[in-house]
Amino acid sequence: MLEMAEFEKLTDIFQATHDSLRNSFFSPEPAARCLVITATEDPATAIAYIMWFHNYSSFLDRRGLYLEDVYITPAHRGRGLGGWVLRHLAALAVELGCGRFEWVVLDWNENAIEFYKHHGAEILDEWRVVRVTGEALRNLAAQD
Repeated sequence: MLEMAEFEKLTDIFQATHDSLRNSFFSPEPAARCLVITATEDPATAIAYIMWFHNYSSFLDRRGLYLEDVYITPAHRGRGLGGWVLRHLAALAVELGCGRFEWVVLDWNENAIEFYKHHGAEILDEWRVVRVTGEALRNLAAQD
């Protein structure tokens, strides 16, 4: 995961640890789901992972499937694994009756944007991610 934080230039907020991830995925109420992909010839070594969770649309009155992270090791990119991941999660969303499958992409990541468009995704330029974290989150929570 640190590789992804480095790529996205977000190491300053990276906090995940082995224990925190175990709690996120294997607690009685998991915060998210994760699929780890290994190579047939080396099943003990992860070559990719996908993390997702459910969100909700009041307009559709259905839950959605939100893709949080996809990471494929550089040596295994360009082999169709990224497309397989999108198809796998889309099929899971359909199977679970989700109203949509969505994620965000950094505006400078042109390779990813083109890849997602190639697979039928629509980039919603008019929508902006709104986020409150850290001290701002604590300040907002403390307001009367």
